[in-house]
Amino acid sequence: MDGNLNLTRSLGDLKYKQRDNLTAEEQAITSNPDVYTFEYTEDIDFIIMGCDGIWEKKSNEEMVEYIYRKLKLNITLKQIVADLLLDTIAPSVAETQGIGCDNMTCVLIQFKK
Repeated sequence: MDGNLNLTRSLGDLKYKQRDNLTAEEQAITSNPDVYTFEYTEDIDFIIMGCDGIWEKKSNEEMVEYIYRKLKLNITLKQIVADLLLDTIAPSVAETQGIGCDNMTCVLIQFKK
């Protein structure tokens, strides 16, 4: 049924948002983001945010370890993100069966201590 949602964009594709009995969040696709609120504590060193493409190869824990390793080497945030994207992108669609072929957007914010 929804096989052609592979490269959908949430602000368009209105034909997937026409079910009158559903709220905007319940439609097949939505532009409403996941939003999390938390208290800032001194033990928070950084926040990494990204679209689903950057999470295809690393779990949350692996991502945190990756960033800490790079920070310990005094690598800049810009270079950490560049390295992460290069490490994530697939060298070949055929080799990875599509993993690492998604679009990738990433923001890394480090808090000053």
